[in-house]
Amino acid sequence: MNRFLPQIQIPEGCIHLGVGQPSNEMLPQRQLEQAAAEALAGTDPFFLAYGVEKGNMDFRQNLCRFLERQLPGRVDPDELVVTNGNSMGLHLMSTLFAKPGDTVFVEEPSYFLALKIFRDHGLNMVPIPMDREGVKTDVFEEKLSLHKPAFFYTIPVFHNPASTTLSGQRRKALIKIAIKHDLLLVADEVYQFLNYGDPVPFSLASYRHECRLVSLGSFSKILAPGLRLGWIHTRTELADRLASSGLLDSGGGMNPFTSRIVNRLLENGGLDQYIQVLKTVYGKRSSTLFKSLEQYLPKDVEFEQPEGGYFIWLKLPHGMNAKSLRQQALSLGVDYNAGNLFSCRAGLENYIRLSFSFYDEPDLVEGVKRLSRLF
Repeated sequence: MNRFLPQIQIPEGCIHLGVGQPSNEMLPQRQLEQAAAEALAGTDPFFLAYGVEKGNMDFRQNLCRFLERQLPGRVDPDELVVTNGNSMGLHLMSTLFAKPGDTVFVEEPSYFLALKIFRDHGLNMVPIPMDREGVKTDVFEEKLSLHKPAFFYTIPVFHNPASTTLSGQRRKALIKIAIKHDLLLVADEVYQFLNYGDPVPFSLASYRHECRLVSLGSFSKILAPGLRLGWIHTRTELADRLASSGLLDSGGGMNPFTSRIVNRLLENGGLDQYIQVLKTVYGKRSSTLFKSLEQYLPKDVEFEQPEGGYFIWLKLPHGMNAKSLRQQALSLGVDYNAGNLFSCRAGLENYIRLSFSFYDEPDLVEGVKRLSRLF
């Protein structure tokens, strides 16, 4: 039988190296079962009622303490708005801070489903190129002389798909430009806690008081995507505007029941323990995938060793078209995400995104061996 996953179908026997989600075996069912039992054992059922617009206070207070490990100062609960994941966060930003026909800046490449959300809202996307240090801030500023974007969407740490982390110099330049032009920055920081080597830079939320900046975070990558739970971190006045949206005014805060369960893992250290498990497993898988690519692919295929996140971004030799090669790859029992998927202009034809989050190490090695037969 074919294997069905959200957004994707994998033929029997195929290794799909593009799948950017955890396998079922990695999901913490037992930990969540225990946390749910503890959450339901109390006498106050407040979390079964409509939630506070920004999210229930006890959860936001514990989330503050969790986030403060990635920030140089204190986090106030009023700076947080609970979401049902980063997709909702992007939807809110596109609804409240832009209107159909507006321009937004995006990185080239960028997260393909974010691009789809922007298209759904009728937004015009202007691509800003990247290199190994992240977005090219000189080009970014040049584009601002031609456009007035509603916001700039960026993935500053362990980029999806490029796996890069914005350098310190580029960070300072980006914030300086945002201040100068009063530009809203939307930072997708879902991989912030998944580093496998050196410590990561502080979250871009650390600049929230210097410029208009919104940081999107999620438990999808550090706990379980089916929880549909995340957060927005920004200065209080922007958080107030988000919380006053019709969506939250009508339905109340997002996921008060789910956040009650996750709150127990924040309180008892279960989330920290699970993140360490993920970092150990993914760290080994990322190393295995990288070494296999080094061993089996030709030298003119370019890629970097990931220091965190889920992905390795391959640049194929000039003239190779990753999309055109997919049918041949499938006949070899392997699949991937072609680079054009991550371009708002259908470019990046000679790029491939690979992920190490879904398969264990033997399957990753076998997948690369099959992939190597394309060359």
